[in-house]
Amino acid sequence: MSNEYKVARGGAPQETGPFETLHEDAPPFAPDETDQTFIAPRRRSTDPGPEASLILIAHPSNQSLGSRFRLKPRSALVIGRAPNVEISLPDVNSLSRQHARLTYRNESVLIEDLGSTNGTYVNEKRLENAATLKSGDRFQVGGAHFKFLQERDIENAYFEAIHDLMILDGLTQIANRRRFEEEAAREFGRARRYGRPLSLILFDIDRFKQVNDLYGHLCGDAVLKKLVELARALLRREQVFARVGGEEFAILCPEGGGEDARKLAERVRSRLARHEFHHAGAPFRVTCSFGVASLTPETAAIQELYEAADRALYRSKDAGRNSVTVWT
Repeated sequence: MSNEYKVARGGAPQETGPFETLHEDAPPFAPDETDQTFIAPRRRSTDPGPEASLILIAHPSNQSLGSRFRLKPRSALVIGRAPNVEISLPDVNSLSRQHARLTYRNESVLIEDLGSTNGTYVNEKRLENAATLKSGDRFQVGGAHFKFLQERDIENAYFEAIHDLMILDGLTQIANRRRFEEEAAREFGRARRYGRPLSLILFDIDRFKQVNDLYGHLCGDAVLKKLVELARALLRREQVFARVGGEEFAILCPEGGGEDARKLAERVRSRLARHEFHHAGAPFRVTCSFGVASLTPETAAIQELYEAADRALYRSKDAGRNSVTVWT
């Protein structure tokens, strides 16, 4: 592979011809007075078009999250496991050797699947033919997920994407553990200060390892995303829904007492258990176990509330799974 197509791995960022990847934090971006937002600008023949970037937002083992790959006008790059492709991810087994290609033509970036085994998905839809990406689109190749950006103010868009990555789970797009802990600490302090109710629901997927072993990790990822979609439809805006572990989720319920939280947990449990998944034409179902705990006068810290809900969850497991237990 010529030097023109090598990716800078670690160290200071370096120009690499059609694209480059950044692994460290970029310096703060301060727009100056020349930065403006244009509406439908007239493109000069010498203007190659806005810069495009790919941000790695989800990886099977959470490696190199936030890495940035730049795609310059009139260039192309291939993503895959092979060592000689422009974005090589050899540790992602669900990738084909040459999985997908992105091509920057005029001001448009096209993505096409290269006959991969597991397919390429744009915004959760499998790609059948080459498609034009829009800024903000998310696409999946194997177990790797990217966010596509194509902006005049590319640096501002990039830092917004990194901020989202810090507070959102890249796979499911709900709050991550860091964001959950921040919100839980804030709501615990408010509930204590004003004497308001606060409850916590923890749940995880029963025998999720069997799903991955039987159907593969890509199917497991699809299950996680669908379960989040089904559960989120039952929640109110003020309730904090987060992925706090591999297959473990939390729902923080401000202004919610124990009985209200129990009823919500039961609605979520029932809806998830009724949903039918399909893999290679074969249907299957998954269930979840739930633990509920509520703030009491004796609860001294948010960690105690979390531990109580966790103990209740494991009582549900011991009782046969697919059930809701309230810690008392």
